[in-house]
Amino acid sequence: FPFLFTNNLHFRFSASLGVISNPLGALLSGTIMEVWGRKTTLQVASIPFFFGWLLMAFADDVLQLCIGRFITGVAIGMGSSTYVYVSEISLPAYRGLFASLGPVFVSLGVLFVYYAGYMLHWQIVCYFCAATACISFIIVTFMPETPAWYASKGLVVKSSASLNWLRNSSAIANAEIADILQSISEREDDKKSCGQTLREFIQPTVWKPFFTLCGFFILQQGSGMYIILYYAVNFFQLLGSSMDAWKASISMAVMRLVMSVIGSIFIQNFGRKSLAIISGLGMAVAMGLCGFYEHYYYGVPVLERPNSWVPFLCILLNVCASMLGTLQLPWIMTGELFPLSVRGFMQGFMSCMAYVLIFITVKTYPFLSTHFHISDIMYMFAASSTLTIFFAFFILPETRGKTLLEIERTFQGNNLPFTSIDQEKGETKPTKEKDKDDFGS
Repeated sequence: FPFLFTNNLHFRFSASLGVISNPLGALLSGTIMEVWGRKTTLQVASIPFFFGWLLMAFADDVLQLCIGRFITGVAIGMGSSTYVYVSEISLPAYRGLFASLGPVFVSLGVLFVYYAGYMLHWQIVCYFCAATACISFIIVTFMPETPAWYASKGLVVKSSASLNWLRNSSAIANAEIADILQSISEREDDKKSCGQTLREFIQPTVWKPFFTLCGFFILQQGSGMYIILYYAVNFFQLLGSSMDAWKASISMAVMRLVMSVIGSIFIQNFGRKSLAIISGLGMAVAMGLCGFYEHYYYGVPVLERPNSWVPFLCILLNVCASMLGTLQLPWIMTGELFPLSVRGFMQGFMSCMAYVLIFITVKTYPFLSTHFHISDIMYMFAASSTLTIFFAFFILPETRGKTLLEIERTFQGNNLPFTSIDQEKGETKPTKEKDKDDFGS
């Protein structure tokens, strides 16, 4: 937007507006999901997308462009509702795979916008994006509402019809609707004993997954994942890369797309805990090695350092490792861990907090880069990634292959997150007794 921005401050302010409004969209989506349904929320999200991109396409001053950015940011926040929709319509065996396709299409969209922006006028790109929002609205119209939301509103007939359409098997649908109704029945009994609806939010099935996801998102941000993604070009330049800024962005987008596809394959075949551990380990090693290299050759000009490609390779390996689990898993689990009665609202609230953390983390980087050497920053990222390994091993629950009701029962009573409920005896047992091979055999 060269003719719209008179200085770099305007450009940075406009870019940040697309992030500031994400939490607002996430909060809105949580409320809309509970009141109007998951499908309606996805359709409503297309509306600000369309008008935001259209406003930017017609923008002839900075103010209009900033308003457009803010509106599309709201739509991005609302888009997090897809994780609830996917979780509630998918079979347990394929829930992780379908949910992990979100980052795949995000990466594909980023690549498209980067490449289109490099080849076409930016206003034409805005028109393309607005048209995509229209197509999304039309496609969602033909999609079913989730059976779980129908059942939560007492619309059992519609819930059964939706499940029959999704499963194409009355036997599977009947078994699943029985689980959903049982979950609703258990929550209704709890509400009667508690005496008030607000106490729903202080039940173990709500606060345990809430704090679990808070910890996961904090460690995710501490690993520097989004800082590296947002400031990829800056990192490459800092490490001595002479690559053109646009080409560096496109290269990063291609790598994200490839690794997001690989990450989806891994999520389908490996447990959540295993992937979080592997991802955290890869990121810790990559950042630790990069930090050691930068510390060891501190003060030596980049062109005079031996194996000057090492830091660049470490950044790429870090991004690859993050796409194997640490990037997707917290978002996927926002649609898995909460009980049906508050799932929509809590997913929206949790996503709101995650977007706030992303904004704070990304905006903290200029301060870090000014007051700390690059090696110290890398060591910080490595330390957080190392903590992710222990967090995943000791705290993170395993959700792969489990129904949403089974996951909900994991957090009942005084059970720890890494234990599950034996449905027949009502006793706790280690998760690994149920999932004997956490690595997806």
